[in-house]
Amino acid sequence: MNISNSSTVKAAALVLSALASYSVTAKAEPWYKQSMYKGQYTELNTCTQTYPSYWQDPNPKFTKMWEGQTISNVPTTLWDEGIFALSDKYPRELVIEPKKNQPWYDAKFDALFDESTPQREKSKLAKEYIKLVYAYGLEGNIAGKGRVASRDFDTCENKYRPWFHIPFQTYDPLSGREYIRGLTREAPVTFSVQDSSGTDASTMWAVGFYNATAAYTLGEVWQEDGTAKLPKKGVRFHEGAVIIKPLFNTSTIAQIPVLAGLPSWNANISDPAYCECKVAPGSKDKDGNERKECNFIEESKQCKRNSQAWDDVKLLQFDVAVRDDRAKDTGWVYGTFVADGQRKAKVKNPWEKMTWLGLMWGNDTPAKGHLAFNTPVNPREKGFSEAVINWSLVDELNKYSGSAMTRQVGHLGCNNRLNGPADNTNSSCMSCHGTASLPDSERNTPLMISQFGEQTPECAVPLINSDTLGKDRGGDTGEIHDGINFAQIDSLYFANTGAGESFNIRVDGKSLAQPHYDFAPDKKEWISLDYSMQLSISLQQWLEWVENQQLDPNDHVLKDFRGRN
Repeated sequence: MNISNSSTVKAAALVLSALASYSVTAKAEPWYKQSMYKGQYTELNTCTQTYPSYWQDPNPKFTKMWEGQTISNVPTTLWDEGIFALSDKYPRELVIEPKKNQPWYDAKFDALFDESTPQREKSKLAKEYIKLVYAYGLEGNIAGKGRVASRDFDTCENKYRPWFHIPFQTYDPLSGREYIRGLTREAPVTFSVQDSSGTDASTMWAVGFYNATAAYTLGEVWQEDGTAKLPKKGVRFHEGAVIIKPLFNTSTIAQIPVLAGLPSWNANISDPAYCECKVAPGSKDKDGNERKECNFIEESKQCKRNSQAWDDVKLLQFDVAVRDDRAKDTGWVYGTFVADGQRKAKVKNPWEKMTWLGLMWGNDTPAKGHLAFNTPVNPREKGFSEAVINWSLVDELNKYSGSAMTRQVGHLGCNNRLNGPADNTNSSCMSCHGTASLPDSERNTPLMISQFGEQTPECAVPLINSDTLGKDRGGDTGEIHDGINFAQIDSLYFANTGAGESFNIRVDGKSLAQPHYDFAPDKKEWISLDYSMQLSISLQQWLEWVENQQLDPNDHVLKDFRGRN
């Protein structure tokens, strides 16, 4: 199949060459004066202090949120390493960049989404596609003209294009943004390693960035007055939206050698072994019942932050997400880069020591009655229909890992679907994010992974001589719930959810938990947030704050699952 012509190849090569330095190229006028921004901006700065920038932000208009807490996430008057500011001046009119700025939309990449394209050609296209997105995300955000490496991704005044953060990842004392880089705590990760410990209990810290097209959709929810407008129907990002997310890990280079030479950031984090709060015996909630979760005062005291007690966090993973209508079943393309510091030891730029792990635009949904655990058959040899994996990097990552396969750094997801080291071995990038929904009136959302609640486990295989028990890819045994068998749960979690469409909760006349929205009591479907777990979690925290304002600080608790965002 002829998938390109010489002029297209030449143009793409020129783009790659121009982006390779990741430095800001000279422009005839600043980005905010360019016509695509429709006169919405008059300066580079996109940080307004409309929302808290980090947990325990000392701005007087936010301090009630931290009432009674032990303060450990506020810089001193002598702090001189920079303080994170939230980029929150979202465009209120849709911004669409010209395609020349986003070269992965070139027609040559149409073949990537064509199932008839040979795997070798598809792999070449996937590699080029994801590297173009990565270069786009680094432009103006890392060391170059007018920047110093110590403030990489300080986005308030990006000279190339604006990038934005999502607000209200600040209310939760355990996961809320820290003040140096704006990192939020994500899931604990235990790796199988080769050093004397054998296992490495670590924590991921991350921060997401949204380009102007994606930020317009955020602005439809997050208002200029510092409040949220809850969507009454599914949110849908526009084509051209790009979201990037560097994820940092607390492990040492001795434990994970591929981290050598990668960007490392000082951050005001809690215990790298993943601090968990313990409720004081005999504690009661506001209704007089025994309290099962710590309140915010207890969490802030037991899981204090510190920028000096632990080593810098190191870049392990870098995720990208692109709205692309050529992904006909989902509307999204997800990609992941992972640290490759050993093979790239001689590369000077630390951000270039990342290597692409894979690209996916669908879940390769199992046929009815089949399991995601072993469908499709032998994807390493035969490939996926809706994904490409860089097996060379997988092997490199696992070479430096221990023998526990599903805890190796290159563990991937269910049946080797795309998932990075920070992610769950029973899922995939898209199976998780496809569940993103507006919290209902009881603050519930669909489980992003079925193992996180009382549901039949996904990516599991039945045990011999058992009608109810199975073992998932991580090696854990689980049981069937509500009559939904293992193939049926996989048909829900590994379905291809369309952009802006509700996560399906029904199979063969059976159903997972339904939402309850006070404003639409008859609604039986979850309101989609279009693959944005960060939007779902931030709205969860916002809704908790709205409710908790009426309560004593000792009754401030967070009901949501504190996992990947």
